[in-house]
Amino acid sequence: MSRKAWFFSLGCIHICSRVLVLRMLLALFICSATIVSGRTIQSDGLQYIDLVTVANRLGFKSYWLADNKTFRLSAPNLVVDANAQSRKIYINGMPLYLGFPTLFSNNQLYLSVVDLNQTLLPLQNPRAFGDVPNCKRIAIDAGHGGKDHGATNLSLGLSEKALSFDVARRLQQLLLKGGFEVVQTRREDVYIPLENRAIHAEQRSADLFISIHFNAAESKEAYGYETFALTPQFQASTRYTKIDANDAISFDGNHQDPWNILLAYFVQQNLVDHMGGPDRGIKRARFKVLKDLRCPGVLVELGFLSHRSSAKRLLSKMHRQRLAQSLYDGIIAYQKRLRQIQ
Repeated sequence: MSRKAWFFSLGCIHICSRVLVLRMLLALFICSATIVSGRTIQSDGLQYIDLVTVANRLGFKSYWLADNKTFRLSAPNLVVDANAQSRKIYINGMPLYLGFPTLFSNNQLYLSVVDLNQTLLPLQNPRAFGDVPNCKRIAIDAGHGGKDHGATNLSLGLSEKALSFDVARRLQQLLLKGGFEVVQTRREDVYIPLENRAIHAEQRSADLFISIHFNAAESKEAYGYETFALTPQFQASTRYTKIDANDAISFDGNHQDPWNILLAYFVQQNLVDHMGGPDRGIKRARFKVLKDLRCPGVLVELGFLSHRSSAKRLLSKMHRQRLAQSLYDGIIAYQKRLRQIQ
């Protein structure tokens, strides 16, 4: 079935008052029309569907946990926990940030149809989203480089550009041994404009793109691991609370939305399984290296240079090798899932 046949009109969304009232018609890719034929309500121009209906249609069990604050959807390989008025849900215990908060009304918990289509369905039934991508040629993007040092920890002599390049080379070796083809956006300490990184991956016909970074924060207490997928059209990125007029733009990378979130899930899952927590989860952002991709892609943040104990661990070659191994295992898990649905 063509992609157009799956589009479903969801009405209009009000954009924040500073741009007056901008109403946009949402055309969203969905798994099956029957999924939105249950109990739905409208809020601020957005369509919501109750999670009991979602569970019934997708074959989940559904129930409130003992605290009566968390609603659970449970299937053999996928457990979803959601709380009222929250943009954060948990997928098998992993934090994942929605585009819109859940809604509690008449003793029912509702999920926006946007988030059902763009987050839950790709994880539960990726087969519904058309042609399955390949996973043979991997583009590794070592963040920053040359004049762009990225985050630094001067007291320990650490720079993001050097760490990302080191982990990228380690990941390349693992992928080559595993029979993959590898594309590197940079092979040395040089500055590569962000827009050129996606172009390089496209020119080399990459099947998957992973951009490697390290974090820093004003708070010295922040630490952990997180994975970013491109924000879908008509949604606010995780760091923002309201939609902006610019969120109406569709980028090349949005054609890969279902596969982006599926890849992000397996990468983050293996990253935390290997490295421990805290699990900062899967987030959405319109990073330049993700917007222009023609293949599924993610950006990973592999630790905070501003957190002293985390930064000290990065001095260890063994620790950096474990980071590379976790990314490799995430790619393998993603590839395995694709083969199951081909």
